[in-house]
Amino acid sequence: MAVSGAEGGIKNVSSKGNGLLLYHHHYSFYSQKVVMALNEKKLSFESHLVNLAKGEQYQSWFININPRGEVPVLTDGVKVIPDSGRIIDYLEDNFSNGDTPRLIPLDLGPEVRQKVTQFRNTFELIPAGAITMGSFLHPEFIQNPRLPFIQPIRRLLLAAEKSNSGNLRELAENNPEAREILLRRAENQDAKHAALENKEEFKKVLRQVDVVLNNVEKELSLQSEDKANHWLCCERFTVADVSLTILLDRLARLGLATYFWGADKKPCLKQYYHRVQLRDSYKKTVPSTLLNLKMLFMMKAPLYIGIGAVTIAFVAIGGVFLFKKSK
Repeated sequence: MAVSGAEGGIKNVSSKGNGLLLYHHHYSFYSQKVVMALNEKKLSFESHLVNLAKGEQYQSWFININPRGEVPVLTDGVKVIPDSGRIIDYLEDNFSNGDTPRLIPLDLGPEVRQKVTQFRNTFELIPAGAITMGSFLHPEFIQNPRLPFIQPIRRLLLAAEKSNSGNLRELAENNPEAREILLRRAENQDAKHAALENKEEFKKVLRQVDVVLNNVEKELSLQSEDKANHWLCCERFTVADVSLTILLDRLARLGLATYFWGADKKPCLKQYYHRVQLRDSYKKTVPSTLLNLKMLFMMKAPLYIGIGAVTIAFVAIGGVFLFKKSK
């Protein structure tokens, strides 16, 4: 059950099941990892959506939960666990009994466990934010982007990103309890944007991703016919598969699928991505078209993206949706 945010504090939530409460956003790359892990482990949890477009992650009520002003954050009773990697480790350590499967297998031998860990750590090094914003700055690499990263949303997000450091500095002046964090974020934002505007720097990022995906293709190609239903590291879906799935989906939605695995490139990877989209955990994690529309309608705070621009985008995407439904 989604719980709306509060301006001055956290609303009381009547938790169900195991009492897990996840603060996240549907479009957050790292939030999606945790949501998919929760779904793979078949864990029930409460969902508190943090409106990133409105800047809720920098409001005092959320800074009190996570001083870094980042989603996702998981709470389990009085315990507060930030960072997607730490959250997944916490779930593995505390919820891996009975009907709750492990995402890091302990019974398949050290070789499998080492492979899972190696791929997971490799995926963690990929700068998802730089890829996302770099694709907006250099559209010549993009073909057929998908919701939510279609025009005019790409233009809106790029405009918001360009003004974000200024907005962060303004927020810093109005929120003294988060001033240091916000100013540091503003400085980092300026540095990252300056680097990403350089096409050659963005190409370096793409090459880094391509090296990783080539290694994935090699690993998948080594699987024999009797292992056709195996996943990346073994017959079980692991934490490495969670990270790979969310990475592939982000690349595809940005319009980078053709660049990385189009035509005859990486056929095993292409088949893997097709298979993983059939999993229930994927379907429960990745926003549907209707949810995309709902979430974009929520992006209405003038602080980050103007209400008029979002209304235009909402109508435009709604038109695309209606067109597809009428075909």
